[in-house]
Amino acid sequence: MSLGGGQGGYLAYGARGLAKLIESLGDDVELSRESLISLNGLLSNQELKLAAIAHEEPPIIPALVRLLTSENEEVQQLAATALGSLHLVYQGRVASQEAHAAAALEGRLSMSVPVAAASASALLSMSESRDGCQVLAESATLMATLTQALSGAAPVVIPCLATLASWLRLDCGVKDALTAGIVPALHRIISTSRRSSDALKLSLQALWNLSNSHEGKVAVVEEGLLRTLSKKVEAGTEEVKRLAAGCIMSLAINKEGKIASDVCVVPLIDLALANRGPHGEPGSLK
Repeated sequence: MSLGGGQGGYLAYGARGLAKLIESLGDDVELSRESLISLNGLLSNQELKLAAIAHEEPPIIPALVRLLTSENEEVQQLAATALGSLHLVYQGRVASQEAHAAAALEGRLSMSVPVAAASASALLSMSESRDGCQVLAESATLMATLTQALSGAAPVVIPCLATLASWLRLDCGVKDALTAGIVPALHRIISTSRRSSDALKLSLQALWNLSNSHEGKVAVVEEGLLRTLSKKVEAGTEEVKRLAAGCIMSLAINKEGKIASDVCVVPLIDLALANRGPHGEPGSLK
């Protein structure tokens, strides 16, 4: 009996359906593909996520990690998507840490766009919690790999930017990111992105978080980014203006940032005045 076609195979096996799908993840490429399609439909349910993680023989996450190196790219993409779903629960992140899933996903970031995008999204799911970021920080190369991926296609860049923004909140991995060239990479995206794009907003958030560290402040000021940020305060959307002002705020904490931020004074005053009324944006005003 085929397990494909959405959740049909799962329903046919009744209570054992989830276990059957997990047990079918193996060397048979077509069977694995069909099972992953069904699994990804089921793993949107929190209860079924936990049930899948609790399945012991075979454990699901090591099976998914193995499928990341399948000869079939669709299987790789589907396996990464399933890992991303399981990373949204604490037990899934623990199991992924034990299975070294982050390293396996990092290795997929150089693959085709669909595989790389799914792998980046799985890493993003891991980064959305403090404990997940700590798991990512165990890798000596992941911060640099994510930074290098910022020159790729948009479906890969967006989750990589979001992962970097989350990770840099913890003020760890900053030196690796700076060595990999994160500041010029973010500068390029901020300078060239459409004024309301997700890439622009995520880049500004990542830059803000990076600028909360001493090393980040120094690198951003030396890059000459304050003039670019000043332009975003003048001409961006309301959210972009708020994020750009937040970056300037972080950079102006030390002496060099204060001196270099003189180009931002007038745009910041204009922004504050525009947001002081009852219909203004409190975050931008602050």
